[in-house]
Amino acid sequence: MRKENVLMGGGVAAAIVSSLCCILPLIAATLGIGSIGIASASETLRPYLLVLASAALAYVFYRVYFRREECAPDDSCASKPVDKINQISLWMATAVIVAFALAPYYTGYIAAAITAPRLPTTASAPVIAPPPDESSSKNTIVLNVRGMTCDACETHIEVPLRRLHGVASADADYKKHNVTVVYDPAQVTVERIKETITATGYELI
Repeated sequence: MRKENVLMGGGVAAAIVSSLCCILPLIAATLGIGSIGIASASETLRPYLLVLASAALAYVFYRVYFRREECAPDDSCASKPVDKINQISLWMATAVIVAFALAPYYTGYIAAAITAPRLPTTASAPVIAPPPDESSSKNTIVLNVRGMTCDACETHIEVPLRRLHGVASADADYKKHNVTVVYDPAQVTVERIKETITATGYELI
């Protein structure tokens, strides 16, 4: 089973590397550090790495469930059942690969939850932010962001910005590497907007 274990490990590793484009910003947001450049390379290689991981997994399934070793009728391997531990390991590896393959669809919300601004509270009741003044003037700013590599990265940035008091809208575009923010300068500063972006693990250009 050594060959199968190597293939399972390789498949898991390929799935993890393929998802670094979404996982690294999440780690960066959690640790409060800047985004890591390897994420861009991971996004480029992602389709090939996922194919590699799927192929490795399919081969191991074939080896474990369909192909049996050839041996003489009186050999011990002739009656040896499929190892349950190997089956469990295979299904665990499958779950890990699927989880990393689907990373772009959920890591954005996790990062947004981690980096969401918290409103101060008192012992008696939470402080409720007043609704934005519709009569106040709105400004629009476009900020260039380094590190966005997929759709999930847009969610990483948009959700924390939209939760900022005074921000009317925030729309990130990973293809253009920028985010457009409509805000009320009387309620939130550009510096606060920039701090919120960098807190998610991305860098301003």
